[in-house]
Amino acid sequence: MIGNYRINLGAGILGFIFTFFVAYSSNVLTTSLNRGLIGFVAWFVLAYALRWGLGMLLLGPRVEGHGYGYDSPSAQDQRGSQVDIKLEDDGQELNDLLKSGQNASSGDDLPPSETKAPTGFAPLDPPKLVRTKDPEELAQAVRHLTDK
Repeated sequence: MIGNYRINLGAGILGFIFTFFVAYSSNVLTTSLNRGLIGFVAWFVLAYALRWGLGMLLLGPRVEGHGYGYDSPSAQDQRGSQVDIKLEDDGQELNDLLKSGQNASSGDDLPPSETKAPTGFAPLDPPKLVRTKDPEELAQAVRHLTDK
């Protein structure tokens, strides 16, 4: 934990004073003192919780080595600081994709060895709207529908 009990005591006293004066403006002396004491306890506990939380964040948990595979404190400090990740080797495929992207953007034709494989994607090709009716016939149909 960060600090000592004096921080808690100081926060409690400040809480007592603040709560007492706020309560004294609308209550009698004994009620204000009771509420001030409750404020003291609440601020004391809040300061304790704040010190504990800051201690956990800033200092981290203090774990003693009890034979769990950690030989020294330096090994404890380095735990979790390195990550070893091994990915599958797809470097050649990535290089081919990058080369084909550069060639396509520069307008060069791709060599036959780098032709695109079919992906199963076909762009949407909707049917064309074709007028099968005579415009005069369509006008007659609209006139007929508006008469009803």
